[in-house]
Amino acid sequence: MLLEECIRELKKIPTASLSDALNQIGLNGTLNMHFNYVLEGIRIAGPAVTIQDCYSNRRVIPFEAMEAIDNAEKGSVLVRALDGGEACDIALFGGLMALASKVRGLEGAVMCGAIRDFREIKEMGFQVFYRFLSPNTSVGRTEVKAVNVPIKYGGVIINPGDIIVGDEDGIVVIPKDKVSEILERAKKIDDLEKRESEEIRKGKPFLQVIKEYLRV
Repeated sequence: MLLEECIRELKKIPTASLSDALNQIGLNGTLNMHFNYVLEGIRIAGPAVTIQDCYSNRRVIPFEAMEAIDNAEKGSVLVRALDGGEACDIALFGGLMALASKVRGLEGAVMCGAIRDFREIKEMGFQVFYRFLSPNTSVGRTEVKAVNVPIKYGGVIINPGDIIVGDEDGIVVIPKDKVSEILERAKKIDDLEKRESEEIRKGKPFLQVIKEYLRV
């Protein structure tokens, strides 16, 4: 199956099933932080374009971040994080970046810190997962350290091209060389849960169902 087809299928699967599939092969791909989201009920899935920031008091415009958006492939997910901390009061993403991302055809964004222009982003219909809200600009507070490099956040290393899947439950990172395997495992998990649900709806005792299927 082509990567694009795998991503379309991954987008249909809850992050809970994808997380369980990763656990089956000894991997943890779930960012261990609570993420908020701009749009209710909108799931995202796509290859990561990463931006690594660092603290800085130099008043420099993050041209590298803008270039990363311009160069991103359609369907990508922009991931931006602050090296050595969490930008709880520094907006790493705002309305103009969201507009440029939407026009370029990006799937969405995951901001490992704050965003601003929430209402503007919501009204344009671009999905962003974020940790905090803050009106503070990043100019004079951070600067871009590197683009499309591995970044670590929430206990997970995110490599450029890894597949990011986000829904109401959280964010899962699937290594790019494990996509097909995780997809197949997650499909089996989903099918099993559907059978369990059918049994429970028919009135079979919950404990009996779990003992039969060994899935919870």
